[in-house]
Amino acid sequence: MPDLTEPRQLSANLHIVYSEYPHVDSGNVYLVTGAYPTLIDCGSQRAVPQLLRNLSQIGLEAGDLHQVIATHGDYDHTQGFHDLRRLQPDLLLRINRNDWPTMLAGDSYRNSSYLYGRPFVPFEANQCSPLDEGDELPTGDTTLTVHHTPGHTEGSVCLLGDIDGHGVLFAGDVIGGSMKSLAGADLQLWANAAVLWAESLRRLATLQFEWVLNGHEPATSLPLGRTHVDRLFRSFGMMMNPWFLLADDDLATASQPGAP
Repeated sequence: MPDLTEPRQLSANLHIVYSEYPHVDSGNVYLVTGAYPTLIDCGSQRAVPQLLRNLSQIGLEAGDLHQVIATHGDYDHTQGFHDLRRLQPDLLLRINRNDWPTMLAGDSYRNSSYLYGRPFVPFEANQCSPLDEGDELPTGDTTLTVHHTPGHTEGSVCLLGDIDGHGVLFAGDVIGGSMKSLAGADLQLWANAAVLWAESLRRLATLQFEWVLNGHEPATSLPLGRTHVDRLFRSFGMMMNPWFLLADDDLATASQPGAP
């Protein structure tokens, strides 16, 4: 499937405005329209020209955007912001404060740019606005609640709200993503991230939502329904590492100093 060449409307105020499958270097980008037009993630720099063309088909341009809310700080979800901000100088990136160090520095492992062979352009502090657990963000004509769900990154979040009568969870890479490679990893931090991610999924499973919009899924397959997601809760993360299939005791053991 090629890049999405026209926006895909999911409801009156909810669109997919960028998607690529198979994955090249950009995550999915979602638009919530209304009083506060908002992008959920903004893809890579390579994605921006098509993103802008898709926005124009809805009657919007970069200058109409109120904010970009990032599900996490990885290259493929944030690097397009630089080009968008050149077009809309007041645009802010809303991101959990635990991923701020990733945004302000150029650690290719932590921001996943090592996967794409391209440099990560760091952000400046005045371009970002911090998110915390429980924050409620005006978005379109509704409000999204921030759920801090670390694991894929330290600052990964999911965003939950009612859009046009649908309970929508923007899940980034928390649902369907993968651990970073073991090559180059701090093994203790890597193991701790696995434990945190498993706990994040347990907490997500207790929330009420109808639709899931994640970071890497063909546009034609979205939204994912709740029943489908519930069946997958025990098998996420299989892309690189099968840690989601480990028993809880095994995960706890892996997090102890000296564990293999």
